[in-house]
Amino acid sequence: MEIIFEVPAERAAFMLEMLRSMSFVRNPRPRPDAALDTSEYLAASPANAERLRQAYEQFDQGQRIDFTPPAE
Repeated sequence: MEIIFEVPAERAAFMLEMLRSMSFVRNPRPRPDAALDTSEYLAASPANAERLRQAYEQFDQGQRIDFTPPAE
């Protein structure tokens, strides 16, 4: 069976993490020539994936940290 998801970009990393954690889910059509985006790269490591999931939860709950990079 094939199921296709359309997921908002801001939730894609979370969905990828969730799907990768299921042993019965596989990607029959990997994108061999596509570079990993930042979220996919971070989600590739279990520790990073957990931190990314926590960050999404905090963001959804309004627990945000504003950051302004220093001027050069």
